[in-house]
Amino acid sequence: MTGLSLARAAASSASPDALAGLRRHLSTIQPVRALVIGAALAILFALIAYPLALLIGYSLVDQDGNLTIQTFATAFSRRGMWTATTNSVWLVTWVTIGACALGIPLAWIVARTDAPGKSLVVLTAGISFVIPTFISVISWIFLAAPNSGYLNKLAVDYLGFTHAPLNIMSFGGLVFIEIVGVYPLVFFALNVALNNIDSSHEQAARVLGASRLKTTLTVTLPLVRPAILSAVILVMLDALSSFGAPAAIGTMANFSVITTKIYDLLTFPPQFNYAAAVAMPIMVFTAISLIVQKYVIRAENFRTLSGKASPEQVIALGRWRWAAGAFCVVVALVTAVLPLGALVLLSTLSNFGAEITPDNLVGKHYALIVDPYYPARSSILHSILLALATATVCATLGLVLGWIVERFRFFGRELISFLVMIAYGFPSIAYAVGVLMGYVDLFYGTLMLILISYAGKLLPIAFVMVRNGIQQLSSDLEEAARISGAGWLRSIRDVTFPLVRGAVGIAWVLVFSLSLRELSMSAILAQSDTQVMPTVVLQFIEDGAVELAAALAVIIVGVSLFMLLLARIFNRKKTAVIT
Repeated sequence: MTGLSLARAAASSASPDALAGLRRHLSTIQPVRALVIGAALAILFALIAYPLALLIGYSLVDQDGNLTIQTFATAFSRRGMWTATTNSVWLVTWVTIGACALGIPLAWIVARTDAPGKSLVVLTAGISFVIPTFISVISWIFLAAPNSGYLNKLAVDYLGFTHAPLNIMSFGGLVFIEIVGVYPLVFFALNVALNNIDSSHEQAARVLGASRLKTTLTVTLPLVRPAILSAVILVMLDALSSFGAPAAIGTMANFSVITTKIYDLLTFPPQFNYAAAVAMPIMVFTAISLIVQKYVIRAENFRTLSGKASPEQVIALGRWRWAAGAFCVVVALVTAVLPLGALVLLSTLSNFGAEITPDNLVGKHYALIVDPYYPARSSILHSILLALATATVCATLGLVLGWIVERFRFFGRELISFLVMIAYGFPSIAYAVGVLMGYVDLFYGTLMLILISYAGKLLPIAFVMVRNGIQQLSSDLEEAARISGAGWLRSIRDVTFPLVRGAVGIAWVLVFSLSLRELSMSAILAQSDTQVMPTVVLQFIEDGAVELAAALAVIIVGVSLFMLLLARIFNRKKTAVIT
């Protein structure tokens, strides 16, 4: 009998008095639990609190090091700063709306309906998530540039358009690229939540006469509201702190956002105090988002996973089945197939802008990528090592910190959530500066410096995913395992982890993929001996070697897709029926 089966058996026979006594027993700190919690909190403060404290300190001093609040007024009075701030607000608004408009219906279709093409949606959502947005810019310029884009050429030559209908080099084009890059956050978070909730609630609503639509709106979506709100917050913070695509498109379309202004302040000569001051409103916005999440959601009302298997509910859509399938196919085509196809095609073209003919399709770019005399080869190894380490650190910390926040009652535990999430909302460039200032003497010129920045910045992904799973898991199972004689560590290993394994696995893969594509922090921290794939891609773009950039980007996507495949195999069976 496994630990989980043992817990279920004990849960069914344990009296209320015994459970109450166990709760009193658990109120005392055990040595192993104290060690694990203390180590996790120490790492959290080292990763996030220390660098951000340095940045806050810089925002409160002038160029001479004197304490002042005039830094904020001076920073925001700089030319174009308020326009850039307004652009960031609009970017966040439209990207959030678009990501929800795609992610929520797609997650419901995949988790609850008999629509065809559900596996295609999961695959293409992963593809669109792992393609870096600054690489997506290249793909969509190849496809939708006003004059030279291949889709525009097709529209003018064969569809009767007199002018190019698409213009990716605009603010609307930036919004589109950002939506494509972040809607999987909503999709994956909601899909996990939908797979975890007990479908008997929905079945009961149908028995009482509720229609499919009413059941979805009044039962299903309210039960997964924590996942929706958490994903929305992540999307908003991601859009607010985005740098790669806004820098690329903004340069061509002549507009700025707040992150590109921060980057300007960090170019030579660097003005760290002004850059930190401009980043402070983003920290305030993140704090407000966390307060909203805390008081709008009462997590106890959404715990529907009790350890008892329930039949999976599949809604028959009838005549709407093929309409839902068509929607999935269109989203897959636009968000993944076209940009990925453009990347692969561009990586094999002899040069950018060449006619697509067999004579112009070559493989020399990939040969150069693996050439030991090119920086790309070592960057591939560096990126994979960093991604493996970052994903493992974040998944482990996310599990421990998620359990602490949801299960361990002590003063100041909400500070943990605040610290974790505040780093995600902080601009990557500014956060990298804080890490550089805090650890330059210890780790300058090493991969450890980049690992610290990756882990601190991407920890919220794992924390949110795993915490959502723990929110839906009743604590009675863990308490029952303790009654059966299991220690705290074993109850986590044999009970909690198996039930949230799906969330941990997806969190690991998402963090791994994000680590592979991270550019902003890498551009600040990487040195000649610690280059990673995104920085080499950027170097290729700056040198005009767009085809080499596309070839290396295809490798990034290929590695990430391999990891997604492993995660899918790992999570094929629902964790709630483990025996």
